[in-house]
Formats: sequence, C-alpha cells, structure tokens
Amino acid sequence: MTPRPTLIRLAAAVVAVLLTAGCVQTTGGDEAGGDPPDTLTIATGFAIDDLDPLVNGFWGPEFGYVELLMRPNRAGEPTPWVLTDLTSTGPTTWELTLPDGATFVNGAPLDAEALVDLFAFQMAENDSLSASLPGATATATGPLQVTLTTAEPAPSVPALLADESILPVYDVAAYREHLASGAPASELVGAGIYTGPYVVDSLDGATAQLSPRADHWAGPPALSAVTVRFVPEASARIQAVQSGEADIALYPSTASAPTLEGRDDAFFVTGEPTGPTFQLWLNQQQAPFDDERVRRAVYAAVDYDAIANDVMNGLYLPATGLYTESRPWAEKTQSTDVTAAESLLDEAGWSREGDGPRTRDGQELRFAVLTYPQQPDSDTLALAFQAQLAELGIGVDIRQVPDLDAAMQDPTDWHSSIAGNGFISYGGDHVSPLFRYVRSDGQRNYGGIDDPELDAMIDRLAVELDPAARDDLLRQVQWRIAERGHLAYIGLRKPAVVTGPAWRDYEIEGSNLWVSRDTAPGG
Repeated sequence: MTPRPTLIRLAAAVVAVLLTAGCVQTTGGDEAGGDPPDTLTIATGFAIDDLDPLVNGFWGPEFGYVELLMRPNRAGEPTPWVLTDLTSTGPTTWELTLPDGATFVNGAPLDAEALVDLFAFQMAENDSLSASLPGATATATGPLQVTLTTAEPAPSVPALLADESILPVYDVAAYREHLASGAPASELVGAGIYTGPYVVDSLDGATAQLSPRADHWAGPPALSAVTVRFVPEASARIQAVQSGEADIALYPSTASAPTLEGRDDAFFVTGEPTGPTFQLWLNQQQAPFDDERVRRAVYAAVDYDAIANDVMNGLYLPATGLYTESRPWAEKTQSTDVTAAESLLDEAGWSREGDGPRTRDGQELRFAVLTYPQQPDSDTLALAFQAQLAELGIGVDIRQVPDLDAAMQDPTDWHSSIAGNGFISYGGDHVSPLFRYVRSDGQRNYGGIDDPELDAMIDRLAVELDPAARDDLLRQVQWRIAERGHLAYIGLRKPAVVTGPAWRDYEIEGSNLWVSRDTAPGG
C-alpha cells in the first residue's frame, strides 16, 4: 500500500519536534568498566496516590511491593507466584497451596486462614472479582491449603488469580484495623500489609522510596533500593535518564525513538507485544455514533498499516483485530476499506460535495477525540486519525484531558477516545475484559454498548470448559463486535522503555512487571 502523503508529513513533523525539544546531549551514564549499580530509579507517568489495596493495590505488583497468587506471562498461561500450586480438582473446584513460612511484612503469617479471609473480603469489596466468580467461596482445608469453589465452571481462575486488579495479596485483618481507626490512607505506609520483596518506606506526590525485604519468603531481592519517580511529561522522563537522574523511563513516546539513535546515555528498548494497545472508542450514547453505520465507517476509514509503519516508524504492528495474530483464536476483524466507509456514510445520510466536509441536514460531520498525557502516543495516533478522516470529509478535533477514565465516565461529554487498554487481562484472561469493556453492564463499557446477543455469547464463553468450543465462541464474539462497530484497536505498540547504559539489556516482562525480586542490571 502506498503511504498517504499526509501521514508521511505528519510522521516527519512529530520527529522534528522531538529532535528540537527535550532531548539534550549529555555525557552522563556509567563509566566503562564500573561495577553495575545495585539500585534502580524508575520514572513513570502515573502517580501512586496511596497504598490502599482496594483503590491503588494494582500498582504494587508492577513495582515489587505487592504480589499475586499467580504470575502472569506473555504466553497467557499464568504460573504460581505466591502459591506453590494451583490444581483444578473438578469442574467447579480448585485447590490452592501456599508456601511454608510466608509472612506479610508486618510479620503476620500468610496461611490458609489469611487467604480465606482475603478472598471473602475481596468478593465483598471488589466488583471485578465478584462479577467474574459470582457465588464463589473459599474454605481452608489444611494449614496451607484452600479450596476454591465456584458456582459455575470457571476455566479462567488461574488468570483471575494473576490479575493485579482482582486479588492483590494483603493482610485483610490489618487493613480492617486501619479502616476502623479512621486513619488516612497515607498511614498505610509502614503498616506492612503486603508480602512483596520490596517495602514502601515513603510515598508522596513526587516519589515512592522502596527498600529490600531481607526476610522475604522466597529470599532477599537483588537491589538495595528502588525509587519510583512520578513524572507526567514523557520528555522529562527521558531527560531524567539522559542526565542520570533515572535509570529507566516508562511509557516513552514512540516518536522519541529516532531522537535517541546514536546516543550513549539513553537507549530505546523494545519487547514483544502481547496484544493490541490502544482502543479507539466511539461513544454510542452520543450522535453521530449512535448510528452503527457511522461507527463501522470510521473503523473502516482508519489506515492501520500506515499508522504502524509510516507514523510510528515500524515500532508498531498493524492492528488487525482485538488480539494479536499469534493467538490461535484471533480473527482479523479490522481492515482499511475507504470505499466501504464512504458508502456507509452516504447510506447514513452524510453526503459530500467535492472535497468539502460531509454534512447532513446542514450539520457538518465533526467530533472530538480524547487523548491523555500519561500515554503520549495517544496524541500522535490522534493526529494520524485526524488526517485520515479529513480525507473523507470528517472533521476531528483533538482534546487532551488529564484523566481519561474520569472524562469517559460522563457519557454526555465525549464522542471518541484513544485509550491504552489491552483486551487480554493483566493475568492473561480473555473473558474478564469482555465483561469489563463490551458487555452491556460492564464496569468500563464507557461507549454504552447495549447488545443482548453479544452478552449471551460472553456468558456462554465464561463457563465453557471445552477448549475447541471456547475458541469457536471467542471467534463469534470478535465478529459480533466488529460487525456492530462496537470497538476496534487503532494501534499495536511494541512495549518500550528508555534506559540508561547500565540497564540497556533490561528485559520487558509482560503485564508491566517492571520490578521483581530478581530484577538487576544486565537483564
């Protein structure tokens, strides 16, 4: 496919801006031959407000102070993390085994009783868990053994136990005492309610300071200190690496990669994607996207190949559907078809004269797309989206908001958005995201999808134990979403960080596990 001239100019302009703003050559970095550092400083675009497990517990596994029962991986098949074993003992029963001697930082034992208490509390307080496993119960069947019983077959249990938003491991008894005291969440720093290899010693609006836990149940961690700095601006995070103030910058703009070529103080490091990255939401609760034809037209108008290869310089892969092509059940539900897009718009009454804008009843077809600074690529994608739709006579305004989730929760105040969310859960489950994003009553169904037929497919998929039947149902779900114009992905980004010299061999794990017990320079 011949690249669109508009997009070639756009890509060049983005790179030119980055070359002249925020990337200053320095002579920083470790001297050759020096010992590798035993500390790590990470700059991230997202701030951790507190250590409340119900509100912000999901950040903990990413930075090494919270653990999960199962560990997610790129293959989508979780392995034991805190658990030593997870076994399905029947269609609706699972046996969980804990390690001997595991404790929370505060010294309380992590035994069967503590795990049962945790599961019951999360079922009552965590809507995602109760929605995924309605009616499930946990019972201690030994000092370190727990039996999980589900109301219906639940083949996704391993993935749910590997999901940072579902079941972070913490001391529920100590947390209850904290709640009863009426103390602010800030006092959870130092309460020792988690089990991770690192402990948060201090936390404020700018920095989290972590120290190693010598008595960790699996052995002491590799680093003597971890610092997490909260830096909203992507260019400032990269500058921090260049100046030696940070070792790793998370969530760099893909367009910054060419600006780092040939440097010796900062390196753009990539990994392999586990799934598409940026959802393109169209709000069905607002015109013009209450019309299925307009939604399908917009998705057909996007040039996914040009975005990946021309705008994002090959650091993206073309988005072809809700999943990567490596998944055996993935369907290619997305493709560029400008002719089909124009026909759908004409059919919906949005006509065009010459090169003018599309109009209906005297009103121009125009809408805004939301982006957010924590994911700078959302702005670059929005510029490409704007340029591509302009060629069809559709006007797109770009509106950056400080909190995308908050903005999308008001159905009257947005039309479309570019959101960095995967369609496979943190733990590798492909069912819970369907419940979360596209089921009619989904917690994050911000687009207002209301499709009873799709709901029924998802409900059947959730309890189907036969692998072949599950795969077939999942394929049907993908086509239903595409054919109704419910959701598409605009970008499939290769995961990336910017590192200093000592960390240039840093391996990017799946599921944003930036810091683990064995994280150290050299890989």
